[in-house]
Parts: sequence; C-alpha cells; structure tokens
Amino acid sequence: MLLRFNAFALALVLAVVCLAGFAAPVAAHNKSLSFSDWFWDGRNLHVSFTAPARDVTLLPEVLTSQGLNQALAIHVQKHLRLEQVNTACRLDRDFERAPARKGYVRITARFACFNDTAPVEIHNHAFFNLARSHVHFARLSTQKKDDPESTEVLFTASQRMHRITPADGGRIEASVTFGENFLSHFWLGIDHIVTGYDHLAFVFCLLLIGGTKRQTLFLITGFTLGHSITLALAVLGVVTANPQAVEALIGFSIALVAAERILARNQLMPVTGMGLAAGFFIVSFIATIFGSGLGLGVWAGLILFCLAYGQIIRSEHDALTLAPLMTVAFGLIHGFGFAGLLSDIGLPPGNVAGALVGFNIGIEVGQLLVFIPLVVFGPYLLEELPTPPVKWADIAALVLTVFGVFLFVSRALF
Repeated sequence: MLLRFNAFALALVLAVVCLAGFAAPVAAHNKSLSFSDWFWDGRNLHVSFTAPARDVTLLPEVLTSQGLNQALAIHVQKHLRLEQVNTACRLDRDFERAPARKGYVRITARFACFNDTAPVEIHNHAFFNLARSHVHFARLSTQKKDDPESTEVLFTASQRMHRITPADGGRIEASVTFGENFLSHFWLGIDHIVTGYDHLAFVFCLLLIGGTKRQTLFLITGFTLGHSITLALAVLGVVTANPQAVEALIGFSIALVAAERILARNQLMPVTGMGLAAGFFIVSFIATIFGSGLGLGVWAGLILFCLAYGQIIRSEHDALTLAPLMTVAFGLIHGFGFAGLLSDIGLPPGNVAGALVGFNIGIEVGQLLVFIPLVVFGPYLLEELPTPPVKWADIAALVLTVFGVFLFVSRALF
C-alpha cells in the first residue's frame, strides 16, 4: 500500500515538472524545414520562399555566391519548376531578397502562367537532394494576406509535386486526398523517429530494463500511450510546453532510466536521489543568476522528483514495479518533442485527423523497424562477443547515462 501511495505521489511530482514547463510554444529538434507562401492572381503566381539560415549555409551554391540570399535564390531557381498543360511557366521576375525574421533567409519571385483556369503543377526539389528528411510547407491563396480560405500542402522527399487548381469563390484547391495526406505524414513520422536519436536512446533504455520480451513490449506500449496523448494535445493547441524544458527533460529521462537498474541493484538510489537534488539546487541557483530558459518551477520539480524517486526505489524489484508508470510519464514528455515538427509546419485544416494519425502511426512503425531486429537478434549477437568483466547491459547503460547527462546539461544550460 505504501509503495502504491508513493507511486501516486511520484506521478504527481512528475506532472508538476511537466506543467512547470507549459509556458511557451512547443518546439523540437532542429529539423530541416523550409516554407513558402503562394499568391495566385489569375495568371501569375507570386511566391515567397523562406528557409533557416543554417540550412542555406549547407547549399553548394554558397561557395560561388555573394551571401545567403543569393545562394538560396540560385538553388531554388534551379530546383523549383511550375508547369501548366505540360508547359513550363515562365519566371517573370527573378528571385530577389526580402525581409525575414532573425535566423531565416527569404526570397520572392513571380511566375507567369498562360491560363487562368488550367491546373498548375508545382515541382519542388529544393533541399531534398541534400537532406532526405527535409520538409517543405507551402500555403496557397488568392489573397495576399491572411486568407481564411488558404490551402496548405506538404512537400517531402517522396512527395515533391502538388497540383493546384482555381476553385469557386476565389479559392485554390490542391490535389491532396485523405490517403495521400495520411501517407505523407506517415513517412514523416517514420523519418522523425529514425532520425530522433534521443527518442531512440530512450527506447534502448527500455530494452535494457525490460528483462523479458513481454515486459519490453509492455513498456514500449506504455511509452507509446504517453507520447500519443501529448502529441495530439500539443499539435491541436490544447496545451503548450516550454521547448527548452521539454528537450532537457528528455535527456534527463534517458540518464535516469539507463542508470536506475544499476543503482537500484546496489541500493544506491536513495543517496543518488539526494545527491541529484542537491546538485540541481546548486545549478538552479547559478542558472537563475546567469539566466536559464527552464525557470524555477522546472528546477523545483526536478529537485522534488529526485528526492521522492530516490526514496521509493530501494531495490531492483521496486524499479521494475514502477517501470510501467515511469514509462508512461516520460512518454508524456517525449510526446511534446515529437509534436515539435508538426507544430512548426501545422496540420492541414481539411485533413487534421489523417495527418495526426498518419504521423503517430509512422512513429510507431519507425520504432518497430528499429527495435524488432534488436529484440530478436540482439541476444544471439551478444553470445558471439567476448565476455567482458562487466555485463554488456551495464556497459550500454553507462554509455546511455553519459549520453543523457550530456543532453540534459547542454539543453538546460546552453
């Protein structure tokens, strides 16, 4: 009974940690993204193309151009093509520099098409040949500002062409069906999890603490439940989270889950919890003086969590008993990290369900593609390796702990 009460208290403290971070829009990893706004006045398509400056610096055109704006203009002009009735639309006004917010590069141009009713095909190959995971978000309208009837489409490495058509009421319709929208976000979800090294590291931790295949599957299911909830809530705008707190807590979750079995086996969790709490107290004081995006609420939550968790986990049995609850709780945090990409590009207004479900299923399929081979063939591979003085699982746990600590410190303080 006492353990159950402590587990409830632990979940409550963890919820406080999460809620303390709900102060800013969700943001996640530095994915490769670009954006464009299209305005169709009947014959001409006006385009505004925006990309992060860090992505533009990777373009080969940077070596032969004068500045990032010119490099982006040359690259986009070579890789963006518009066609109408199998005839290329003419670039009526070359790409030129336009004002952009800090950290971004923006260029504008105008394409001249010869028919005001025929569909126009937009072929976009910009950035995709350099980064397969690149995502481009395009908004199409017939008004220059704040068009409530705008159409939004997603370009990915596997979906580089969209066909747009003028519709009744001055709107633009894109040839994106529910199935196409589902599939584009499905592949986006797979790519997001496969390239999300911190999320993969956490699931590696679950493989270490799961013990049996059944326990591992149970823990991964709990992780899925947790991140699915916050992914949907964050993307739909029900809740928002402090991005720095989310990213730091993801690193913290990796370090804690990787280290707890070794510490619990040696009855070191109580002293570790107190040590971490003292360390967080000192760091929070320093971070407050020099400035930190986490805020005192998050630091206070971490201190309370470490104290409570250290007192609850006194043996390996306690760690296994609380593992399902902790997996769900940390899954809630990781869900905000998953939500960052969809929050950046937004959901298509007419296909919210298809996009959200496709993205979430893609994440789960990506996890399975990575970890089913490890679960099935991992034990056989370990048998072929020489036996070290320390268990292979403990070596992996140590590496993941160091990795989690590095992520937490770098994201919390820098």
